[in-house]
Amino acid sequence: MKLYDFTKSYQLFEEAKHYVPNGIYGPRTPAFLTYGSYPAFIKRGDGCRIWDVDGNEYIDYMCSFGTNLLGLRNPKVEEAARKQQENADCFTLPSDLWVPLAKKMVETVDGGDWCVFGKNGSDVTSYAITVARVFTGKTEILLANGSYHGSHFWCQPHGEGVPPEWKTHVQYFNYNDAADLTRLVNENKGKVAAVIVTPHCHDAMKDQALPKKEFVDAINSLAKSEEFVVIVDDIRCGFRLQIEGSSAHYGYNADLQCFGKAMANGYPIAVAMGKKELKSSAEKIFFTGTHFFSGVPFAAALATIEEIRASGAIQKIHAMGTKLMNGLKDAASANGVTVNLSGPPAMPYMTFANDPGFEINRYFCGEAARRGIFFHPHHNWFICAAMKDEDINKTIDIAGECFTLVKGKFGGGK
Repeated sequence: MKLYDFTKSYQLFEEAKHYVPNGIYGPRTPAFLTYGSYPAFIKRGDGCRIWDVDGNEYIDYMCSFGTNLLGLRNPKVEEAARKQQENADCFTLPSDLWVPLAKKMVETVDGGDWCVFGKNGSDVTSYAITVARVFTGKTEILLANGSYHGSHFWCQPHGEGVPPEWKTHVQYFNYNDAADLTRLVNENKGKVAAVIVTPHCHDAMKDQALPKKEFVDAINSLAKSEEFVVIVDDIRCGFRLQIEGSSAHYGYNADLQCFGKAMANGYPIAVAMGKKELKSSAEKIFFTGTHFFSGVPFAAALATIEEIRASGAIQKIHAMGTKLMNGLKDAASANGVTVNLSGPPAMPYMTFANDPGFEINRYFCGEAARRGIFFHPHHNWFICAAMKDEDINKTIDIAGECFTLVKGKFGGGK
């Protein structure tokens, strides 16, 4: 097949560098992918497909970094958003959808008795640790090494321009290690305000890991005995594994839960939710932003939640993800290549044996992208409900070609 050309994308990328630091910042830069094998800019999307500025078409397994759950331009969501836009979006006061969405979230999420709205994950994870500190009167926040909870100073993984004292009261343990968590709690006895965790381990540049029962049990029991708050950062997983929340799915006794990404199928909104016991503490906190109150994302979120239930989206995503993971494993084996598929089917990821620097994965994913399959070499993937059997079949066929190239260039990786 004819491989994709990215001439226009990279011309625009070079031009962008004149006006924007690094041209494109964060994980969406071509430098975080396989430089030269991916586009830099997307023109349009529909369902599970995207088209770049050079006209190349892809089946998108990043799903807009997880926001696309139902499919791009989902008719029900777009109709609701358009209807609200006819009334305008951002008002001096909240729109009349404020209460309906708050009520919908409380009715939907297990253990969520109240909620506040922001725009992105960083907003609500930062809010959650603030509530925890007010509620407990303590300072220390415990989080797992390598976990990502946003770009705000207290948790961002890089330290350029961030004074060390911004992270003075943040302590680290190893995910899925109950003994290490217990050690850290004991070292900070009487000082811990909260532990914040992702539902399962989905750190960049490593295999995913589902939470061990003893790890979840340790979080729940330590929080109860030491009187600190459990915060589950459900930004990435939320509404993909179970509509009631990933805390319910994995068994966390979450006091605070954070949602975003897929809850409005890509429209910008995020939510922090808490148990009723924390509500009076939440009422003491100043939390606002001009666009936190925009009505269109509220309309999109209401429609998305309703459509997830009505369409059986979570079940469809699980089925398509399972088929993809099994197909990739079989295709790799048929080509004599050793891979590891990790994570739940809704959020799969694949790595190669003996590839600590991700050189093989960058090559494989880059070759797939040049043939119309958009995987990411360093970040977990996503499935959306718009994917069909024929999309998965095409993906596995192209992956087979790429495994053949990997075998020829790197060997089997055993």
